[in-house]
Amino acid sequence: MNISFTFKNSIIATVVVAMVVVAFFVHALAGLSARPVVFADPPAFVERYAAEMDHSDPSSPPKEPETDSGHVDESESTKMTTIFSNEEALVLNLILDGTSPDVLVRLFTHPEKAQRVKTALAFGALNARLNHYEESDFAEKKDQFWVDVEEHIPDIQNAFFEALITSAEEGTTTKIPYTLAWWMPGQEHKTVEVLAWAAKHHPDPWVRRFSVFFVVEHGQNEELAGPLLRNRTHDPAYRVRKEVLKQRFRRFKG
Repeated sequence: MNISFTFKNSIIATVVVAMVVVAFFVHALAGLSARPVVFADPPAFVERYAAEMDHSDPSSPPKEPETDSGHVDESESTKMTTIFSNEEALVLNLILDGTSPDVLVRLFTHPEKAQRVKTALAFGALNARLNHYEESDFAEKKDQFWVDVEEHIPDIQNAFFEALITSAEEGTTTKIPYTLAWWMPGQEHKTVEVLAWAAKHHPDPWVRRFSVFFVVEHGQNEELAGPLLRNRTHDPAYRVRKEVLKQRFRRFKG
């Protein structure tokens, strides 16, 4: 009789544990409590840095890329982050040429925000596409570019921040977090703060998922990582919730 009682208790305990586990996974992955992604004010240091930059006219300013030809929807043409194919071609030529980084620096620090944003978007798109493409010299030339422009890196980094924030505001996709996380040297604390913001407020699920991964696993900032995991448990995208669960298990295992 005691054996039967013990057996029943074991079954009950197993069922309770199973129900708790199922409830945990449903809460973590099913998205029953998902909340919409809403744009919110980004870290104030980005706009403040842009306002304090020296935008004095260079002695020989670069020729600005012409607007893409062809019909463009008026609502799309007003967005800074929609069309930057001309900037891609120009950035690629400047990187591969490698002889005069000053021209590209002036584009990153251009007085007009739209030019800075488009240049950063173009660089980020090229880096994501060509960095591991062995038949291209882009990766090697790009690494040398960072060496040549070391003193301008804070200015360039802020242009990437502006582009990522503008992309979130305009609801467009971007691969800029890839460059910020792995290939943008210096001021890592600012990168982590901006990516933590993007993980919560950028409409692109890839940006949010990648940002969660980087901030939690590589950001070395528990004040941002812990709250971010709790916040993104309610992300509307399954891939983001799955990344949150993965990071929680990783942290649990130590």
